[in-house]
Amino acid sequence: MSGAGLVWLDGHLIPAEEATVGLHTHSLHYGSAVFDGGRFYRCDDGRAAIFRAQEHVQRFFASARALYMTIDHTPSELLAATAAVVRACGVDEGYVRQIAFYGDDMLGIGADNRTRVAISAWRPRSRTREPIRVRIAGFGHGDGWIPTAKHAGFYGRSFLALREAQASGYDDAIFMASDGTLAEATGATIFAVIDGVLTTPPLSAPILASITRATLLELAADLGIQAREAPLPRHRALAASELFLANSAAHLRSIGCLDGHELGAPGPVTRALADRYDAVVRGRDPERRGWLTMVEADGPPAGADEVEG
Repeated sequence: MSGAGLVWLDGHLIPAEEATVGLHTHSLHYGSAVFDGGRFYRCDDGRAAIFRAQEHVQRFFASARALYMTIDHTPSELLAATAAVVRACGVDEGYVRQIAFYGDDMLGIGADNRTRVAISAWRPRSRTREPIRVRIAGFGHGDGWIPTAKHAGFYGRSFLALREAQASGYDDAIFMASDGTLAEATGATIFAVIDGVLTTPPLSAPILASITRATLLELAADLGIQAREAPLPRHRALAASELFLANSAAHLRSIGCLDGHELGAPGPVTRALADRYDAVVRGRDPERRGWLTMVEADGPPAGADEVEG
């Protein structure tokens, strides 16, 4: 890939160092931004592919609507722009993100500023594949912050919970819902294997409608793994034979310790799903090639005309 350091801002590919925003940008002061994004991979045939790019773009537009944002680009245009950034970012594999934010026309909570859109890509930092230590966050996780939208301001809570966990010797934290059941981690979905059944909190809980979550539930069905969406009380999680977190950036991360309780990790279900997920994102599974947006050397990505808002 060529053109390292290029990003897309308001309809144009420009060098990253030129993609500046004003000090009075509304979203910088009030967290009034939304974002989305996922991973791209070098497939076994040598081509680059963005995993479930169409679903990420669709969710991006849904998040923008939740914050009363009007994006002056179509979903197909943003999908094509996302592919262009992947072509130009200078890395073979990485993470690509779309972000919409209110500009710096005026400052004040009620300022009616224009919506700006940017897309950038980078290679995420490497993560250990060793089981991680997780604790329950010291504060709750209600549904008042529109948990179905990837609202930048909402992630201030995740930032604090993660810092709290790290300060106490853990790698991540899991939020509890108001009913006392586990909801989600600071940036990932939680899965448990209980009595041989893969279990994850339902979408009625205050959780993001994770694309990785949906992917794993479908892959579990492919593998013949029984799965259910059901409330997950803390005591049931502590009795699980396997626990893991999942998101686009880090894939599956096995939990080896929850609140000081040691767990066997990774277990057979976690390993089977991780292997299948890796095969799918790298184009080794012909039945799931429809989840890949192939980034050709020139021109729009395959499937760009199929994206709907």
